[in-house]
Amino acid sequence: MTDAHRLPRTVEELAAHVGGTVIGDKNRRIARCNGLSSAGSEDISFLSNHKYAIHLNTTQAGCVVVGNDISTMQRADAWEPALIQTADPYYSFQQILVLLHGFRSHAPIGISPLAVVAKTARIGKGVNIHPFAVIGENAQVGDNTNIYPHVTIMSGAQIGQDCIIYPSAVIYDQCVLGNRVILQSGAVVGCDGYGFATHKGIHNKIPQIGNVVLDDDVEVGSNTVIERAAMESTVIRKGTKLGNSVVIGHNCRIGEHNLLVSQVGIAGSASTGHHVVLAGQVGVAGHLHIGDMVRAAAQSGIAQDIEPNKDIGGTPSMDLKHARRVYLNFIQLPDIVKRLREVESALEALKDKPQP
Repeated sequence: MTDAHRLPRTVEELAAHVGGTVIGDKNRRIARCNGLSSAGSEDISFLSNHKYAIHLNTTQAGCVVVGNDISTMQRADAWEPALIQTADPYYSFQQILVLLHGFRSHAPIGISPLAVVAKTARIGKGVNIHPFAVIGENAQVGDNTNIYPHVTIMSGAQIGQDCIIYPSAVIYDQCVLGNRVILQSGAVVGCDGYGFATHKGIHNKIPQIGNVVLDDDVEVGSNTVIERAAMESTVIRKGTKLGNSVVIGHNCRIGEHNLLVSQVGIAGSASTGHHVVLAGQVGVAGHLHIGDMVRAAAQSGIAQDIEPNKDIGGTPSMDLKHARRVYLNFIQLPDIVKRLREVESALEALKDKPQP
């Protein structure tokens, strides 16, 4: 962070930055961002989920970013946070967070003498390579990229400009990263796909001769694994964000601007459209296609193609509204069985009664 990012701003300046409307004291100075329950008089917070609206009545924040439908509070004390109304408070707060705090800065250390950089590697301008990083033969690293300790970039890999590769990430041979790609610690790009030909009870390894291609602005979480293709490429399209401990199987093609939350697992040769959201621990069988704008609830098990614009849940996956009814009945299953047995006993008793 630079000192400029630490300068306090007035509520009016912050509202102008996000195109919002001020309710309350526009001259109050704000130094930092914080959560509603922890914020103080020089902090700004946000409210995007009405479930937490009650906290507006108790927060000590100097300012709160809210939606256009919120203009008043019902407080028991005298403190009145200023409000900044916007159409999208979560995005507006993100913009303010960047303005006040900035992103993590990267020390301009150049190429450490403790790094191992092959003579045939091509390193761009302004690149920082930390101690114990290894850059293989014929690898390429674009301008202004930061490579942290114990990163391994194998032979022939290509890294774009302004990338950040955090400690212990591994990029296998011939894999390609676009510009502004972020790999968190322990991410693995391009390990062998899970491919074996079983013959007479023996599992014979299939050479994985493809690679992985990550387009611009892809982010890969810690300990996430993206397998290289058996042939051709495993592809993650631009703007997609992968959480921690995600596994992408070989030959998958993940569309633009997807959100894949932690512990998602996608088997080989599956594909997704654009703006797909897979919540935590979603599992996807191989060779399936998930259409544009699909949203899958946590722990969904997807075993068939999904049409675009569907909200799904459950295992096997189904329409989310239907899944909620199914699981509500599932929770009540012991009581339902008990009642059914009582009805069966009553019917049996009626059978035993002499008929008039």
